[in-house]
Amino acid sequence: MDEAPVEDILKVDPSIEKDQRERLKALREKRDNLKVSDCRERLKKAAQGKDNLLPHILEAVRAYTTLEEISNTLREVFGEKKKKIVL
Repeated sequence: MDEAPVEDILKVDPSIEKDQRERLKALREKRDNLKVSDCRERLKKAAQGKDNLLPHILEAVRAYTTLEEISNTLREVFGEKKKKIVL
């Protein structure tokens, strides 16, 4: 089953990536990183128990915790599911 190569792959302008990295760096410098750390710790404890995670996630977002940081916190508790590909 040969498939034709994909020709219309989205290519992001490198200047957009550079701009986003700079914005992320600036965000991390100006936010309250102690509050972010505290929010992540509370989220982790909630994930280890039976608490509703949504209020903890919203609190983390309001403290400017990034999606990657929230996701990594949850991965620490739940791991990462890897789908087995059968050829």
